[in-house]
Amino acid sequence: MKLSIIATRGSHTALVNLLTTVLAAAVSEIEVRVLLREEAAYMLTRSKIARPVLSGISADVPGLSRRLSEAGLDDLHALLREAKRQGDVRFMVCSSSFALFGLSPEDLLPEIDEVRGLTSFLLEEISDADTVLSF
Repeated sequence: MKLSIIATRGSHTALVNLLTTVLAAAVSEIEVRVLLREEAAYMLTRSKIARPVLSGISADVPGLSRRLSEAGLDDLHALLREAKRQGDVRFMVCSSSFALFGLSPEDLLPEIDEVRGLTSFLLEEISDADTVLSF
């Protein structure tokens, strides 16, 4: 079984939702392919991953940061590493987002497998996926 995901949102809660979904799929022995675009690509870089950004309604919820920490959901890098460790998971950064956000190879986390174009992802990862999600 294969799950393909396109992730664009970069708030902390959106990335927690993405990474916990990827982790659950990996533990369930589902092949997972994730294309990080726009804000998601930018926030999952070496310089940004440790800086949680609560936005929208999440920014107004008193104590949310503390509860995320208590639940072990404040460390996105740890979630990313655990998802990779659990199964057949590949993370890719969209090449257009890579260029638009001024990213360089040095910005990428070691868990990012490659920079890839959207068309390539659509043709090679989504076309044969059993399930497709977007975050």
